[in-house]
Amino acid sequence: MVSWRFSSVLIVVILDTALVAGCSCAAMQVNAQPAPVTAPAASLPLTLRVTEPLGVARSHWPISGGVPFASAVLTDPSQLRIVDEKHAAVTLQARVLSRWPDRSVRWVLLDWQADLKPHEERRFQVHIGAPMAPSSVLKVSDREDGIEVDTGPLRFTVPKQRFAVLSDVSLHGKPAVTGPVVAFFDVDGKRIEAQAPTFITVSESGPLRARIEMRGHYAALFDYVLRIDAFANQPFVRIFHTFEQHSSEPYVLVRQLAIDIPLAMKGKIAYRAGVEHGAPLQGTLQKTGFALFQEDNELLHAGGVRRSGRAAGWVDVHDAARGVTLAARFFWPQYPQSVQVQPRGVTYNLWAPEAPPAKVGMGAAKTHEMVLDFHGPSAVPPATLAGLSEPLRATVDPHWIVATDALRNSVAPGPATSGFLQELAAGYGRYQEHAAVQRWDDSGQVSCPDPVHERPRTGFFGMLNWGDWNYPGYHDTTKGCDAWGNLEYDMTQVLALAYAATGQRAYFEGMVAAARHFMDVDRIHYQREHPNWIGMNHPKNPLHFAFELGGVDLGHTWTEGLLSYYYLTGDERGLEAARSIADYLIRRLHASVARGNPRQWGWPQIALVAAYEATGDAAYKDAAQEYARRGMAAHPPDRVADWKMGILAEALSYTHSVTHEPTLRDWLVRYAAAVTAHGGKANARYFPAIAYIGRVTGNAQYTRTATALASRLQFGNWGKPFTIAGRLGFSILSEQPPPTLRAETVR
Repeated sequence: MVSWRFSSVLIVVILDTALVAGCSCAAMQVNAQPAPVTAPAASLPLTLRVTEPLGVARSHWPISGGVPFASAVLTDPSQLRIVDEKHAAVTLQARVLSRWPDRSVRWVLLDWQADLKPHEERRFQVHIGAPMAPSSVLKVSDREDGIEVDTGPLRFTVPKQRFAVLSDVSLHGKPAVTGPVVAFFDVDGKRIEAQAPTFITVSESGPLRARIEMRGHYAALFDYVLRIDAFANQPFVRIFHTFEQHSSEPYVLVRQLAIDIPLAMKGKIAYRAGVEHGAPLQGTLQKTGFALFQEDNELLHAGGVRRSGRAAGWVDVHDAARGVTLAARFFWPQYPQSVQVQPRGVTYNLWAPEAPPAKVGMGAAKTHEMVLDFHGPSAVPPATLAGLSEPLRATVDPHWIVATDALRNSVAPGPATSGFLQELAAGYGRYQEHAAVQRWDDSGQVSCPDPVHERPRTGFFGMLNWGDWNYPGYHDTTKGCDAWGNLEYDMTQVLALAYAATGQRAYFEGMVAAARHFMDVDRIHYQREHPNWIGMNHPKNPLHFAFELGGVDLGHTWTEGLLSYYYLTGDERGLEAARSIADYLIRRLHASVARGNPRQWGWPQIALVAAYEATGDAAYKDAAQEYARRGMAAHPPDRVADWKMGILAEALSYTHSVTHEPTLRDWLVRYAAAVTAHGGKANARYFPAIAYIGRVTGNAQYTRTATALASRLQFGNWGKPFTIAGRLGFSILSEQPPPTLRAETVR
């Protein structure tokens, strides 16, 4: 797609934008002031910023980030070169995430490594040029019986004929564990072991990072998806464990889900465990062991003592020969979790057996992220241990992102957007405060229980809740008791655009939690009665995934946030989830879609256009055009009596932007005239399409009206109004032409 934002030459602005690091997920805050704007500079090289957020010294530390390019600029990512502040070349690994229709690179994931001092900010520049040859290479050997990985200090195998997360682990040539690292469920008191993988592959292999992915079963009840990342020069691996409930029963009660790390330690064994806002718990391990149990977001059990507190998510243990650190991301927000340390090894309970069983619905999934770091007998500084679960991300200048046109609805700090970004930050702060104190009922019932069976909770945390928001009210009856919003209307996308516009870490952390919740818990991975629903997401729902109140809803589906998360992180699971939703929407066209309210014709178009832009698959564009045709036939543009018409109109602007179909433009022109006839009484949701048609037709009055409305948006203090206002603001303001920029061709 070619628009006013760029031509076949790259239009780029590199601005010295101040990036404000957020704080941990325990108390995320966003600076209400957007980054200041400075004078435009020349085009490439692009400056990427990396900030060490936790006060940890890092050596050869992996850095990753998605970077967009305008159309016709870059065809082969191997042409890219990265240098540091002293213009010294750095080894770079690049993977294409998305391409433009002309097959040039739209988004690319860049990986490299660097040394950082505590709280240091470093700048790296991306050029077109010959890349640096790696001084050390991560080695991956795909053999008949398993995949062998050698990072330099660490070696391990992932078997093919039996299940093990890791096997034959050695550090500097010496055994680091005494057996395979395994995973298991406990359902109704029965231990269910993971079976040998049915699929295993090296999905990415480069000089700096490799990913092994395997899929298989935990008997007939659950499937697993395991992704293991290894890094050159590093003694640790990053593991993503995903389970999917494939039982024929509506719900399965899970007593335990665990990862076992066998160590067989001897002599004096030292342990340490991190606690937020406090000194680490530490001591000499006794035969009875040490247990850390996060009961909920307020209560912690340490060594058998129950108290207020939150575990930081890392536990370290070592003897005179070896040591290992487990560092789990989002540990306490995804309660109840626990870690049991024994002389024989460490058990990480993703669902703690100390808690009541988890009620996991049919077709639901959940991803946990953890790091296993292997080290020698010497103690590792606590700050280093805390930093293991915090990946370092490269931040792209927001003006570059806007100029490339590669992220739809993106904006950058400036006079036209500063007020909106300030209100967005203030709204997100209020939303976080609300989410931390709001009450909800954890009885596990779709209908509100009697007072005897209530289980009140405070704060939107827990394994199946983290990343989502609940409707206000202890016993709200919107679609059941205490219905979860399931991130209506794409909060993931609002947080992704906020991060792209500001570089603030709090938005990034919120985006990650929301995207993982949506792709896992809110999406249907299995459905016995309706296999045609598989891949689609649930609308707002009690328990997130209950089928008792109905199935899918075309008016509550979105893919943009999943895809923006994929662009910014490179997580292929985001792309996979977005495509599964888009594929369902195509199938639905061939089923009975005789009637629908305007948004049921609108949201599918937005989802399909986003999938088309990410993949280039023309089937998604064709399906969007068919939803547009049927939606226009069902809803004439001059009958604007329902705010849902604004969603249909915005969707038609999406579809028109990629098809340029004259009938869509004609509908939008008539719609804009009908809306503006209402004067200031029109609903705010009508105006993204007004901003679009104002730009397309050159109607300055439409542009001024929509822009003025964006400055008056109300973000509220909970998920739904925050997301609505955020979507509207980004959609409207992204249609404003940027300042005149200097254009140069990249040769």
